[in-house]
Amino acid sequence: MIAGFLIDIEFVWGFQARVVGLSKTSPSFSYPPPTTFLGALAESISKGLGLGESSGRVVMAELAKNLLAIGLKPINCRPIKYADVSRIIAIKVTSGQLHPTPMNLAGSFDSPARGKTMLQSLDGGSPVIRWFLVFKDDGIIIGGRSLMLENDVWRIHRLGSKESIVSILDVKRLKRLDVKTNDERVKTSYSIPLNLVRSVDPGQMEGKWVVEQYLDPFDERSFEKPVEDYLKETTRFMLPICEYAHSDYYARVEPIKHAKAYFCGEEVVIGRGHKG
Repeated sequence: MIAGFLIDIEFVWGFQARVVGLSKTSPSFSYPPPTTFLGALAESISKGLGLGESSGRVVMAELAKNLLAIGLKPINCRPIKYADVSRIIAIKVTSGQLHPTPMNLAGSFDSPARGKTMLQSLDGGSPVIRWFLVFKDDGIIIGGRSLMLENDVWRIHRLGSKESIVSILDVKRLKRLDVKTNDERVKTSYSIPLNLVRSVDPGQMEGKWVVEQYLDPFDERSFEKPVEDYLKETTRFMLPICEYAHSDYYARVEPIKHAKAYFCGEEVVIGRGHKG
């Protein structure tokens, strides 16, 4: 049975989810990528089952196979990307010497600029982002155990690095979820996977949108790719930017064949079709 969820997440300051493969000084994304959200959910599931860290990719792959749609929209904040100098432990081999080592403390540390994204509140409250997720089923089976996803969403505590602390404000299990097929133009304010819609007409858009490239959240192989493949195989997402309080932003798009628009009232997200 198809299950939809609306999830409101409050951020303490912002997050750190950096672009992979662009050297140690790399920028952060405008918003946490879809795979970052799945990773946070996988961590929650793994902790509940007492699984080790190495099991994370297996859980994420199961989530990806069950996923039909994932989108986000800012409620009261806008992203500000920046980089600051952070002291880190350098794990490396230089001239045959493994670092870190107490024999060479100076060579065991580094201070590169690391990308971060601050979420600026537009109404004086804590920054909040809403996610709209659709799954083929409202639970998954891990290690022979059946899990209800709603319970694990409530235990998410970070999106990105360990400093990217969040709090789950609300999780709504959508009792009614309607579907529109291709050849029907729909209006959405959520992030859009561009490989699932026909060309976007600027005349059918309102507000500011940006495009970023992520790993494909619907492909379980995304969590096994080495860095060099990540740079070659990414999916473009169009993302809304809320520039001021109560700003209006939307895009009218048409899902391609085998894609669908899932909606509940005015909440609409673009995803793949359900084959099962």
